[in-house]
Amino acid sequence: MKKFLVLMVVAAMTLFGVSAFAGVDLKMDDDTFAKFGAKARIQYSATSPGSDKLNVGLGEGRIYFSGQITNTVKFGFNYDFATTGGAAGGGRATDALVQFDLATALKINTGIYRMAFSRLALQDSYQYILISSPEVGGTAFVTNTNLGGFRVGGVTAWGDLADGMIRYNVGISDGSNGPAAVAGDELGISGRVVVNFMDPEKGYTCPGCYLGKAKVANVGVGFFQQENSAGTVTQKAVTVDGFYDANNLTIEAALFNYDYDNAAGQKPVGMYVEAAYAFGKIQPAVRFEQYDDDVAANDTTDFAKLVVGVNYLIDGHNAKVGFELAQKDFDGGGVDTDTATIQVQAQF
Repeated sequence: MKKFLVLMVVAAMTLFGVSAFAGVDLKMDDDTFAKFGAKARIQYSATSPGSDKLNVGLGEGRIYFSGQITNTVKFGFNYDFATTGGAAGGGRATDALVQFDLATALKINTGIYRMAFSRLALQDSYQYILISSPEVGGTAFVTNTNLGGFRVGGVTAWGDLADGMIRYNVGISDGSNGPAAVAGDELGISGRVVVNFMDPEKGYTCPGCYLGKAKVANVGVGFFQQENSAGTVTQKAVTVDGFYDANNLTIEAALFNYDYDNAAGQKPVGMYVEAAYAFGKIQPAVRFEQYDDDVAANDTTDFAKLVVGVNYLIDGHNAKVGFELAQKDFDGGGVDTDTATIQVQAQF
């Protein structure tokens, strides 16, 4: 692993001297082809209080394959791995799916893939406007977010209606990566509807920003529910989110409301709003998020978080260096933290 990490660092630095490209293409004929490539996010971080040391590690690495057998049968595979603070980390196949592209209005995913619940759940981590993703709607709610966050195994039908004005997703899954406190492989049901006011977004997943390559404005509503492992309660999650990206300006906001259906009647609520603007190769960004765990007797889990950062876009998302400063303040007796992170990212 240490040798591999060194190789990834060298590869990332080398890519900064040349123009990165989007994967390697393998083509059998016009209907059968594939693409493969690799990605890396090298991170340097320090948190106060709690540690006065600089942690260096592979925040995330990925080997990916995608392509199609025919115009109808397509596939995708991602293998992600990471280290934590320079220590040995884990790896897993985070995506392994087959897609049946039957029509613009009907596509079917089966396998392991991102749950179509919120825009955040569908975002590629290599295309964020900040180094980190929001905790609200992410680690605050969803289990197994390390490497495999938001992934489920199941079947999802999705497609575009009214010339791309409406995107819908309806899925069933084992739900094991659903809201926090849900365990086991009980049946999960998810749904999402997006209304587009400008260019329709392509593909099943979406980026955190387009860097001038599209003009997008939409509003989405998502729903997820799953029984707990004992089958005694059904936990639900609802989200509303909005996204705008045009003329180098990106704005995104989301609201999450969860019902854990427990004895305390716990219904956590969270929100975030973030924005970025690209001045050529310089892209400053900011995010504010707030979370209420709805536990009257103990509010040490309630927090507000402010994140500011800036990216130097050497070659868009393919090669960039980012800096981020995050300040997390708890309402009650929690320990407030400040975290500074520098990230070197390369992908091809």
